[in-house]
Amino acid sequence: MRKIIPLLLVVLLLAVFPLAGCSNSSVVVTDPIKLVPDKANLIGLVDITSILQNGNLTGIYDTVPKDTSYPQTFYDALSKLKDEYNIDLMGFQEGLFFAEVSGSGDQGNYSGVIIEGTFNESDLISAIQSVSGTELSTITYKDYKIYTDELQESAIAFLNANTLVIGEMQPVKDVIDVKVGDAEALSGEVLDTYNQLGNALIKLAIAVPPGVAEGQLGQSASQLLGNLSAFDNVKTVGVTLSTNDSSVVLNLRLCCADSDSAQSIEQTFNGLITSAKFLTGMSGNQQQKQTLDTLLNKVTVTRNDNCVHVNITATFSEIEELIKQGSGQSA
Repeated sequence: MRKIIPLLLVVLLLAVFPLAGCSNSSVVVTDPIKLVPDKANLIGLVDITSILQNGNLTGIYDTVPKDTSYPQTFYDALSKLKDEYNIDLMGFQEGLFFAEVSGSGDQGNYSGVIIEGTFNESDLISAIQSVSGTELSTITYKDYKIYTDELQESAIAFLNANTLVIGEMQPVKDVIDVKVGDAEALSGEVLDTYNQLGNALIKLAIAVPPGVAEGQLGQSASQLLGNLSAFDNVKTVGVTLSTNDSSVVLNLRLCCADSDSAQSIEQTFNGLITSAKFLTGMSGNQQQKQTLDTLLNKVTVTRNDNCVHVNITATFSEIEELIKQGSGQSA
């Protein structure tokens, strides 16, 4: 991706860990899924507003080891961003990302993010130009202004006062086409999977293209995890991340072409968990060994007809402990 796209994605990622307990309830958020082009086979939603209100999640940023040149708390990071670039991350409410991915590993450049919230167009464009060092020009497409780079490869368009889309030029134009009724919105298997995921802080749905297990991604994963041929018949994948009072819950659902394939995947996951427990047992760090062993014992794998469900639960204290151990802070 080009300079502009990673920049705003970073803004979205920063918004995952910001100031708790605040939101702007005056904004009416529309459903961005209705703007996603039918070409996409991957969609995901980040519910930024709910994340902003979760004090346990927002506290994780303070736990992450940081160089002294970075703000040490997210309160400080938010203030610095607002002071230097006049960007208030509290205005971002949700972001829906979409992409077209292939099984060959050659995914091309078809992806974008539709963002809902309250933001000032000129301030946001000025901030992007300032941070990236890139002067943006504008073109007009179907009465919408598109901000773009010199090669017109990246694009940002404000669809209304509370909605913008950012991505490569073609997917941004496709979103505009959907908005004005000149193209079809997303439908079919990936949308059905997405709708079945329900409410979550973060959710992701993929209609798996043929050949993933044989492609570059599958080959790379096989080198690390072993034979993954059982995953050849996976049709859709759904992922949700949610929280309760003390824990983060990750749910993974893989639906297959038939029940035999689902049974094979269930057995594969159980084998991977067993292998992970064995490797954890070889760790010389007893505290790390205990923490990882506790987490692995919380992983559950179940099967329902053609679908396999993997549930991973970790308390906030366990996550913070793993972060500290990863940085060498634990005793």
